Amino acid sequence: MKTYKLIILSTLAILLSFTSCHDDLLNPIPESLLTNVNAFENSNDLDLAVLGIYNRLQSRFPTDYELMEIPSDNMYGYYFATSPGMAEIGLLDVSPENPRLNVFWKDTYNGIFRANTVLENIEVPTDYSTELKDKHTGEAKFLRAYFYFDLVRIFGGVPAVTSIIEVEESRQVPRATETEIYALISSDLNDAIAKLPTTSEQGRLSKAAAIALLAKVKVYEEKWSDAKTLLERLFADYDYELLPDFKDLFRIETEVNVESIFSLPYLEGTNGHTLTYALAPTAGVYGVINNGSRVGRPTWNLHKAYNPEDSRFSVTITEWQRTFSSAPDDEPFWFPYFNKFIIPIDNISSSGLDLPVLRLADMVLLYSEALYQLGDQETALAQLNSIRERAFGDSDHNYTLVDIATPELFMDKLLLERRLELAVENNRWFDLVRTGRFTTALTQLESEYNPSTEQAVIQNLNAQAYMKYFPIPYEQIQLAAPGVMEQNEGY
Repeated sequence: MKTYKLIILSTLAILLSFTSCHDDLLNPIPESLLTNVNAFENSNDLDLAVLGIYNRLQSRFPTDYELMEIPSDNMYGYYFATSPGMAEIGLLDVSPENPRLNVFWKDTYNGIFRANTVLENIEVPTDYSTELKDKHTGEAKFLRAYFYFDLVRIFGGVPAVTSIIEVEESRQVPRATETEIYALISSDLNDAIAKLPTTSEQGRLSKAAAIALLAKVKVYEEKWSDAKTLLERLFADYDYELLPDFKDLFRIETEVNVESIFSLPYLEGTNGHTLTYALAPTAGVYGVINNGSRVGRPTWNLHKAYNPEDSRFSVTITEWQRTFSSAPDDEPFWFPYFNKFIIPIDNISSSGLDLPVLRLADMVLLYSEALYQLGDQETALAQLNSIRERAFGDSDHNYTLVDIATPELFMDKLLLERRLELAVENNRWFDLVRTGRFTTALTQLESEYNPSTEQAVIQNLNAQAYMKYFPIPYEQIQLAAPGVMEQNEGY
């Protein structure tokens, strides 16, 4: 298994670096207030422990693009010596020794460990109401499900750990099947739906978030009726709406909005993230940020996929750059970069822009997919076009029934809209894998484009079917008892 390295942590270590609610999630708790002596004595201790689960997701999420976008045809990487392993991922030449995989594995299981710790201690405090206990349980169950959903999509079957176990015992836990992991995810999310509050503070979970995530899980399982029922419940019972202007989803001033179902909150200088710096050009952006690494760059494939009239294009990709040190009258130059999460900041390593985890447009597109699979082409088309109309500001670019006359044609349009709508939001790789299209979509990649020669740089990828899952990290196989942890096929 793999939680063995996490299980040996003390209760104090579990609680370190916790943050809380919208304000609490953004302001670290002083270490001096967290001790083994007072851990789990009262409801506040449990609340801190729950916030520690959120904190693990907060800290991991800004780098998820490394495994969820860079392997796809949306993004390619610029590889510094300080980013070992990313070149392999971008070229689909990933080995079990890849350090990025191992870090992701350990961070994700650490989140599961924190959730298990909360659930095992949920009955200890006696000073809180049933409603608060249910809320803490629902949050822990949702977050554990979220972590397992990431693991099963990236690695396939993984060890199913739902309690705190001793180190030696953990070495004997084999990989569960994908079916078993999906059953665990569904069980946790159904419990979360029953226990989470209808409304919650920004940055903390609500019943709607659990419904939305479970619906997404059911789409991945191709349980279309279940997905349809859940999504219709979400739309009927909650007042989420598509924002009229796409760019408002990615601005500090409007980051709390009616389209966001669940977002992770950040605060510059206190509890910020590095995504803005990671996507910004190395010379910075005039009037916005004075530095960047541009580790993840938009592919020419993605660039070409946008219609210039699509409002999502300029929000997602900026074509022309003026460096931070430019004079006011300097001419910009061709230098495409992802702009979606780049905002004006003073501290380049600490962006305060909230990051969306679940938002309504994603759910609408999943609903369209489920409806089509169930034979309701007209309603599926209406849902698909609702996203397109927001993008173009009118219905002139809507699809027709002729455009989706066959399942293949429909999936062409559906996946294109998901690509354009959700670029850099960690969906593209999974969409290609779950629909079986990644082996054809990723034979070649047009990475950069040279406007002076009018030619794109071509990278050969040669995606193979076994690559739908990444290899189990070598360190985790070695830490398990001999023969317990089996490697994925092909590695």
